[in-house]
Amino acid sequence: MPTTTLTALKAAQRSLLLKPLDAAVFLAPYGTQAPLGGFTDAAGNLQALPAAFQSIGLIDKKTGVAFQRGITAAPIESYGELQAVRNDITSDITTLEFEPQQNATALNLQLTTSATLSAMTPSTTNGEVWFAQPSAENITYYSAIVIGKDGNDSLPTYVIKILPKVAVSKFGGEQWVPTGVMSNKLTMVAFKDDAAGFAVAHAYAGAGWQKLVASTGMPYVVSQLNIAPAGAQSLVKGSNGSLQLIVTDQFGGVIPSSMLSYTAQSGLTGAVTISSTGVVTPTNTAGSGTIQVAFVPPVTTPAWPTATAAPKLTGTISVA
Repeated sequence: MPTTTLTALKAAQRSLLLKPLDAAVFLAPYGTQAPLGGFTDAAGNLQALPAAFQSIGLIDKKTGVAFQRGITAAPIESYGELQAVRNDITSDITTLEFEPQQNATALNLQLTTSATLSAMTPSTTNGEVWFAQPSAENITYYSAIVIGKDGNDSLPTYVIKILPKVAVSKFGGEQWVPTGVMSNKLTMVAFKDDAAGFAVAHAYAGAGWQKLVASTGMPYVVSQLNIAPAGAQSLVKGSNGSLQLIVTDQFGGVIPSSMLSYTAQSGLTGAVTISSTGVVTPTNTAGSGTIQVAFVPPVTTPAWPTATAAPKLTGTISVA
């Protein structure tokens, strides 16, 4: 095995520390088809949701949007064994918790009181609304989409959850105080939807996300390579000057050097050395030619998808 360092093995990537700085919860009547992909266009721009999905609006900052996943397992223990010999998951429940602050909207009143929309009819004479909270509880199901955004509007990364069937399972109750808005923390539980085939789905998208795809380790088709610095480059033979090659994919994301091979072509052989990280250093020999950079997909299971032809590119360098 080759010698390495803990720093290299750690493969720390600070760009993959995602933090939703803004978020919105959208609900629609149960059965409304949520997008299964296609939240953004080819440029990473967010697309409008189906019209039936209404925003909850402002959400309490301290509560935020919380997802909890509770798993119940049934371990089988054997006499003389210190660990369970078998373990089966018998329950997998995901909940969504948030505190809507726009408490007087029809959607939020439906959520917090279980009243129907038809019961909320303002008076034609004075605009007053009167409705009773149902005494016989009926569970109302919704379809939910939650979108969080990291970064800014020019380079956003969207973190998206799709819950095709949810219902309120817990009411936090109202508290009337002069130092805060009247609000009611809600907990919703996710159910598997027969039509969608799942209870929870996840999506990552946006122009900011496109820059991160190459670093995530997720297999995708690399159809294009771009090299920087672009154009012909010059180095001085015998000098300490070097050139760092940066290679990006069709989305503009930097491809890790571990997925690239660098080869000095005829005319440049012997004039430069190329490190495994793409650093080109001149030797004491003059020369001029090209360096070929090729994408080498990692060995994974299942196999990394590739384009019809593995993308390659060349950069021209002269050493004099």
